[in-house]
Amino acid sequence: MSREDLIRCHFDRSMRLIELGPSYNPVVPKADGWQTITIDHASQAELLAKYGTMGVATIDRIEPVDYVWQDGPLTALIPPNLHGTFDGLIASHVGEHFPDLIGFLKSASSLLKPGGVMALALPDKRVCFDFFQPLTTTADLVDAHLQRRTRHQRRIFFNQTAYLTTRGGEVGWAHVGNTAPFQLVHSIFEAQQAYDAASEDPALEYRDTHAWAFTPKSFELLMLELNLLGYTDWAIRSIESAEGVEFFVWLERKQVTMPAAEINPARLSLLASIVYETRDAIAQLDAAEPAPAAASDAAESWPGPIPSIAVIIPLYNGARHIEEALTSVLAQSVPATEIIVVNDGSTDDGAGVAIVERLARAHPITLLHKPNGGQSSARNLGVSESSSDLIAFLDQDDIWYENHLQELAKPFQRRSAPPLGWVYSNLDEINERGALMSRTYLNNLSAKHPKRHIYDCIGSDMFVLPSASLILRKAFEAVDGFDERLCGYEDDDLFLRMFRAGYDNIFLDIALSKWRIYPGSTSYTPRMARSRAIYTRKLLEMFPDDAARVRYYARDLIIPRFAEHAIREYETAVKSGDRGAIAEAWAEVHFLAQYDKSVTAQLFNHTLVHYRDALIEGDNASIAAAWTEMAQVAAYIPGGHFRMRAMLNLLRNPTISKTLFALRRLARPAVRWAISS
Repeated sequence: MSREDLIRCHFDRSMRLIELGPSYNPVVPKADGWQTITIDHASQAELLAKYGTMGVATIDRIEPVDYVWQDGPLTALIPPNLHGTFDGLIASHVGEHFPDLIGFLKSASSLLKPGGVMALALPDKRVCFDFFQPLTTTADLVDAHLQRRTRHQRRIFFNQTAYLTTRGGEVGWAHVGNTAPFQLVHSIFEAQQAYDAASEDPALEYRDTHAWAFTPKSFELLMLELNLLGYTDWAIRSIESAEGVEFFVWLERKQVTMPAAEINPARLSLLASIVYETRDAIAQLDAAEPAPAAASDAAESWPGPIPSIAVIIPLYNGARHIEEALTSVLAQSVPATEIIVVNDGSTDDGAGVAIVERLARAHPITLLHKPNGGQSSARNLGVSESSSDLIAFLDQDDIWYENHLQELAKPFQRRSAPPLGWVYSNLDEINERGALMSRTYLNNLSAKHPKRHIYDCIGSDMFVLPSASLILRKAFEAVDGFDERLCGYEDDDLFLRMFRAGYDNIFLDIALSKWRIYPGSTSYTPRMARSRAIYTRKLLEMFPDDAARVRYYARDLIIPRFAEHAIREYETAVKSGDRGAIAEAWAEVHFLAQYDKSVTAQLFNHTLVHYRDALIEGDNASIAAAWTEMAQVAAYIPGGHFRMRAMLNLLRNPTISKTLFALRRLARPAVRWAISS
């Protein structure tokens, strides 16, 4: 009998069945005539794309998915009119993943008919990567259920990383006949990293892992105790070991009843059987060869050899601070492999370049020259001319503490899964003269560190500064580096794209650099507004609102984030009197208002002030321009009905406007009345 025939031995094709997570290996495929509702973590197209790159031989067996299940109870996914209509449920290697296994069992009770049967295939921890994991207890499952867990506990991620085991590079093996040595995949330091990176916040995206570890007898004990305690009405009909990495369980709806005097003997018998099951594990340990100290493992243990590091510094009219920046690079406790300065078309008569050339005569510094194209293009050129494993960017006016590279490089010295894309740290803020303004500056901000959810990347400024980061070259090149159109927000754009590409990040909450922020620095330039506009449009294109999944990226995150900047820039432009700047700022507000008309309601008071100032100035052209801007803003105000038209008609008369603006006690209530719904 094949594995599939064994699992479905209690079902026939006349029955209505649910199969959870069949992926590329369905047990009751519709193509074979089974009446199956398929539930998986992704759609058929997404599964084909995922496994198509893995060389899976049975990819053609992936069937259409009826319901995509990523969160919440199973009963919320299946329409209520289908509850209680199914004859059976099949779940192969799914049960060990549920954050709340009892909750799943209760959902199955609602979905299946009273005489329904569940067929489970579960990993036997004695013959898979869970070999050294502690067995799951009834209390573990009850605790998860009573806490209504939808996310795995952080300790689960620690244990899965700390005790993940292979034999001869395989994550599963046979009970007998295997002499391959046991090896731990990760270090204890990586386990701590996994713990730190995990979150139990139900608002964040679900991260999958094995939550529970079973043997056949331990699972039998769990089901008995959960049934006796009233947490489930499922009981074991039969259970069968297999030659491979799994065992099979068939459950039926049945309330276990036995005299109180018989309960403990039954439990004790199962507990003794669990201990006897360890004979299998002990025999495997006895038969295994000693684990060699593999060179690859030694190279990736902590602390291992430091990868090569290239330092890239863009230079543009930076004579004032470039020497201090380079001196901090040369003073690193772990020296850089390459130091590259990219002159981005400086116009300071070579003052900054002369400083770099002088230092290069005594130190291994490479100086490159290019026409002015912005910091992003300078950084990209520097990376393209380097060859090191890791990239460290430094702005010409920032400074590193001497342990900057040493600390940021440590996480790269150990293996990580998912791959580590960048490590970044906190920083100290200094002013133009180098005086300290704030210790561990990022602690004063609301941004979350490290980045664990897409919301952390698009809902507000990320505050991952290149000068405070160390980046894996492979990750940088995988997303094609910086977007050279951007001169502002190029940092957020880069790290967001690496995050979306699947690269992990680690945050060190210690200041390893000094961030020089002042009105003349690159953080405050006229091009920032234009760059912000480009980045806003990129985000809106990447993250359209998804009503079906109740994810309103544009409405709730992107527009609120950038609307405040747009309004503030409009005010600044109006004060400057620069008509070109006013037009540019107004165009951005107008663009954002297409997504959220309340943006213009926020702006209307400011346009009234502009109109008032034009009336006071008395210049007809200014009055006409201000009137046009105010009318345009009013046109986009929600509920812009007869009240607004009445007030605008009143304000159109300069004499009335001047009088009304002079009487501010009347003007403010009038505005509130006009824009109210």
